[in-house]
Amino acid sequence: MTDATTDRQRTSSDIEQHSSHWKPNCADGQLLADRYALRSILSRSSFGMTWLAQNVYLPGQPLCVVKQLAPQFTDPQLVAIARTRFELEAVSLSRLGTHAQIPSLLDYFQIGTDLYLVTEYIPGSVLPQIIAKQGRFTEPEIENFLEQMLALLEYIHSQHTIHCDIKPQNIILCQTDRRFVLIDFGAAADLDPATSDRLDTSSVAVGTPGYAPPEQLANRAVYASDLYALGMTCVYLLTGREPRHLPIDPRTCELMWSEDVDISPDLGEIVSKLIQVPLTERYSCVSQVVTALENRAVRAKLRTYLDQKHAISKTDRIDGNPYPAVVHWALEIK
Repeated sequence: MTDATTDRQRTSSDIEQHSSHWKPNCADGQLLADRYALRSILSRSSFGMTWLAQNVYLPGQPLCVVKQLAPQFTDPQLVAIARTRFELEAVSLSRLGTHAQIPSLLDYFQIGTDLYLVTEYIPGSVLPQIIAKQGRFTEPEIENFLEQMLALLEYIHSQHTIHCDIKPQNIILCQTDRRFVLIDFGAAADLDPATSDRLDTSSVAVGTPGYAPPEQLANRAVYASDLYALGMTCVYLLTGREPRHLPIDPRTCELMWSEDVDISPDLGEIVSKLIQVPLTERYSCVSQVVTALENRAVRAKLRTYLDQKHAISKTDRIDGNPYPAVVHWALEIK
């Protein structure tokens, strides 16, 4: 669930010192649901706890992640919303099925008044940990990140789902194969008529300030809302700073993020268009961003070919330009 108190980068011991009153519905040494041995705390929030666990009844006792919904607030309406969103996360993961960039749903059950959701464990680090260790992303790293995440978002959106909480803390870089994995579907918007009526979450807006666009915070999320959050995540990876800590142009109110960033103008334009506040000026769907990246790659290859192979001689200049009009047309593909 989205919560300002969640901190995935704390150590287990740090969290446990402040979380002794949050316990799973089992005693020390016992198994949760007769199969899950809880090993350490991964994160906590006012909604409950997330644990690293082992399924002791499967061969090899594989690791998994156990998420416990145990609200630390008593307002009946808020509790109902929290339970509905927890159920929505399970429904979303179930509908999305098996995908290399989404943790698989392994189990979902209730013990007493607490709900539990069990997902695949992804070994790796969240993006803030990567930035703290190796520094800001380079342009090739941003290109790889965008390509992977756009492929994932294309799949998620095709399943009538908006994630609604894309941010660095919700993206893991898997240590085994370097794939980016998106976690925490507790804020997801379900646009599938078959389930959205049953899981009505329209009474509350969700998202993380700095990453959620205005229309989402106004409870009007669209597919382009995920693209805005993806763009803001790129800004974080390129600058090493949270969006709320970046300056704003007083004349245009636009985020000033590119001044100290080593990035080519055309890729910078793509990132800038991702984070446009007006929907009419932002990419509206994943395919538009993919096309922009592909066109950028074509132009880059064409420039390299012309420069390195000297395909156009000085005598081929037209009106003082080094390349014929057809080449200029190719370089200006949008």
